[in-house]
Amino acid sequence: MLIQYSVENYKSIKDEITINFSAGKKYCNEPGIYKNEKVAPLYKCLGLIGPNASGKTNIIRSFLFAVRFIINTIERKDNAKIKIDRFRFDKANLEKPATFEFIFYHEEVKYIYGFSLNEKEIVEEYLMGYFTAKPKTWFERLEGQHYEFKGNDVKIQREIAKKTNKNRLYMPVAAEWGYEPLKVVYEWFHLIARQYENFDISSMIEQIIQNEKQKKMFISELKNADFDIADIYVKKQKIDQRAYDFVKRIVAEFVGEADEDMLPDVRPIVHLVHQNSKGESLDIAIDEDSAGTSKIVQNIAELFYLRGEGGVILEDELGKTYHTKLTQHFLKLFMSDNINSGNVQLLFTSHDTKLLNLLNPDQIYLVDKNDEGATYVKLLDDFQIRESENIELGYLKGRYGSIPYMRGEK
Repeated sequence: MLIQYSVENYKSIKDEITINFSAGKKYCNEPGIYKNEKVAPLYKCLGLIGPNASGKTNIIRSFLFAVRFIINTIERKDNAKIKIDRFRFDKANLEKPATFEFIFYHEEVKYIYGFSLNEKEIVEEYLMGYFTAKPKTWFERLEGQHYEFKGNDVKIQREIAKKTNKNRLYMPVAAEWGYEPLKVVYEWFHLIARQYENFDISSMIEQIIQNEKQKKMFISELKNADFDIADIYVKKQKIDQRAYDFVKRIVAEFVGEADEDMLPDVRPIVHLVHQNSKGESLDIAIDEDSAGTSKIVQNIAELFYLRGEGGVILEDELGKTYHTKLTQHFLKLFMSDNINSGNVQLLFTSHDTKLLNLLNPDQIYLVDKNDEGATYVKLLDDFQIRESENIELGYLKGRYGSIPYMRGEK
């Protein structure tokens, strides 16, 4: 599970921002918390709340950029430039690298993995593991492509380092070359973000409903959300030539010549069967249904797709197209040990202030920009909040900051 994520010098983020999933002692008996003797209690969901253009989305984007860069590093062409957007309002920052760090718990071990990069190369990369009470540094990669392996299979790792171009990360390269100690770390990133590798919600739903028990549970939760959905099924539809050629061009651009055997000529289309109180049914393709229905079905489907083995869902503007009560229902699914049995985690942004009274104060990061235009965060729990206080009302009154400032307001 993800314990902590940090990012620095990415888009509107100038100074380091840290998002920590650890639950405070006073909240650790609340629902929606993963507990293990080896790590502090961890939340299954955290929210980023703040005004428009505060940088909430950039925190989400930075996480997704870092994970995709890790997963796709093997596909990078030699000497290809790295497309990284750093903080632009301070010229000094354009000379500094963007930095990303993940602290996570996987297969009974706590790991710290981080890297820094600019347009040309990986400037820094490191991995530490808590195999005992004290952390052990497995490798360090320093500026100038200098490696230190701290006595860990030095000969083997040096050979792999020679195969690692300056614009590729060492950890995934070593894993791909079969170096076992790093394969487990690389696999964690694939595990937490597997829905983003080949994201297709129809394919996810198709997998979910192949298991009859899971399908019934999925439909049951949609009914609990007050939808009249009686059934879900998937039909295969042939991809038209124009769409096929477009996909072929995209694949060729990223991985070279596109092998036609790897390109599907059909795609799954999800159909929702609605049923009214008279028992009359109406069959609607998901992309033709209402925006709210389609989105909540997709959100719940993503949770069900990951629920067995866990993962991390990044949701920008959660509940934008559906009612607050549906947002609350979705978050309660995350907090349910029965539904979220694999401890999937959610990092979301939202403008829905009612969530402030639904989640604990240390589950909410308030996001805003300073006078430089740089994004910063404050944990709601850092404010002195009385037990009986209406947090939503206090936020709207500006007590905690991070609200839109309207010109002309007094």
